[in-house]
Amino acid sequence: MAVRRIVAIVLPQLACELVKQRGPVSPSGKAPLAVILGGEEERGAALAPRPEREPQAPAAVIDVVDDEARRYGVRPGQKVVEAAALVAHLAIHRVTFAEIDAALGRVAEVALGLGATAAIQLGEQGASRVGAARSGAPRASRAPERTASEARSPWGDGPYDTVWLDITGASHLVGGEEALLGELGERVAALGHRARLAIADGPRLAQALARFGAHAEGGGGAEAPIAPPGKGAQAIGPLPVQALPVEREVASFLVRLGVLRVEDLARLPRAEVAARLGPRTAEVMELLAGRDPVPLLPFEVPRLIEEEVLFDEPVESAESLLFVLRGMTSRIASRLAARGEACGRLNVAIAYDRSIARLRLGDREDDGASAALLGDEERGPSLRFHVDMPVPLSDAGDLLRPLKAKLERIELAAPAVGVHVIASRITRARRVQLDLSRDRSVDPDSLPALLAELSAEIGAERVGILEVADAHRPEARSRLVPASGEAAAARAPAAGRARAAAEQAGGADAPALEPARLLAQPIPLGRVGRGAIVAVDRHLYAIERLSFVMRIDAVEWWTPTPASRDYARAWLVSGSPSGRAAPARLGELRPPRDGASASSCGEAWIYVDRSTGEAFLQGWCE
Repeated sequence: MAVRRIVAIVLPQLACELVKQRGPVSPSGKAPLAVILGGEEERGAALAPRPEREPQAPAAVIDVVDDEARRYGVRPGQKVVEAAALVAHLAIHRVTFAEIDAALGRVAEVALGLGATAAIQLGEQGASRVGAARSGAPRASRAPERTASEARSPWGDGPYDTVWLDITGASHLVGGEEALLGELGERVAALGHRARLAIADGPRLAQALARFGAHAEGGGGAEAPIAPPGKGAQAIGPLPVQALPVEREVASFLVRLGVLRVEDLARLPRAEVAARLGPRTAEVMELLAGRDPVPLLPFEVPRLIEEEVLFDEPVESAESLLFVLRGMTSRIASRLAARGEACGRLNVAIAYDRSIARLRLGDREDDGASAALLGDEERGPSLRFHVDMPVPLSDAGDLLRPLKAKLERIELAAPAVGVHVIASRITRARRVQLDLSRDRSVDPDSLPALLAELSAEIGAERVGILEVADAHRPEARSRLVPASGEAAAARAPAAGRARAAAEQAGGADAPALEPARLLAQPIPLGRVGRGAIVAVDRHLYAIERLSFVMRIDAVEWWTPTPASRDYARAWLVSGSPSGRAAPARLGELRPPRDGASASSCGEAWIYVDRSTGEAFLQGWCE
């Protein structure tokens, strides 16, 4: 039976990275950062009207700090007032536990492409015990008002920052464990996180190596700690005793006794050690022996891909929203790539500041536009729109282009306090065979990405493919249909057969029976004949020659306006009849053929209504 191999992905700066993904952490653009972790109730506060939103309380306790704040002496566990006394320009932000869970879920989802099971929590541990194990080095309660009943989730309290991946029997598929860590590190980095990776026989052993092992940070590879199978006890021996799941007071007592490393604790008599370890004795003794049988609780991948960002301060510029959307589409693309899937629609909801939105929209309550802006009760007023892809896409740049085109045409009715993006219509991504005849293959998503961008900019109803229709009237022989990969593939054989039949029916010198370009609305010309003067677009032209093409009689007789027309080609000349042509709007057209004089400047397609005798200019021939 194969030995179980577990990868621990520790994200020590996860909360700080989530804040930086929202935008600049301070008005100056950069400052030391401290983060306070909040519960689900903070979500409502983040979306609340401005008068209800208050600055961080001075007595609040800091949970996470970045490297720059740590250099100034700010540490987790300090109160806001103490940290502000050390660093006057310290930026303090709040991250909800829902955001932490969502970020860990993204990492687990991306990691699943390299292993059988991913987890963001362990299996058979209770609420109070898992919280300590998940945070690596347990810490005392931050504030006396927080009780066990107020734990942020059923499996305990504490900053959750670890994802586990079971790679038993899978590492050889990517070239070994070192190569797997390198690939996994790159995937996590694509999500915007800095990770510390390690491999061991159990989840807690791997977590201890990733958190406290030397050279654990980075993209993985040969520098990441890898405990050989069956050597977990020897691998964690050089680590500090804080790597074990013991209470902080117990770890401090052991350090004062001179027991600095795990191997020092392992040398002590078991009976005396057990008397000092408290309620975690059984777990610690198992780890000291190199045994870690705790199971992983499998992470369930959601069907829909959701990304949400809440702002500490409202934003009003499209550039700030575009910065956030760029990161969100990048993370969506990474998750789609790990699944091997693509999405066909992006639904975007931009939550407005409630008080300002209601003030600005109060005068337009009766308008349909105002009603369209109102969201649900939880989010309040919001701007909602969606972008459809002609073909399901998965590349980050392709997903961002239509959103950017849509956002540039939208005017915000109020400052935005959050952005929520849902990728729906998820399907299996297309697989393109490698092109061996070129150095690189053609990107099959170039045209779909362009169509998606055009649809977002000018409207989906104005972008499509001309389809041949069975009709007698020239203006009804083609119609615009939505451009989709499946529809285009189905129409391609029929279009090819139609072109082949047309080539067999007419020779190279046969006159064109169809106009090259039809006008949106026919232009009345009055009664026409050879030598008649007609006005087109405020210019006068003389009809030099007329050539009858075809007649339709009582076409669509079942409608109120059946068509009876005579179609003809007319060679129009601008200027004097002597043949000296003056430049005009029609000068861009090709010279006439079939014996027309050099003074002709346009070959028009006209028809005469047989019921009235009036002529109309309907288009232009080649």
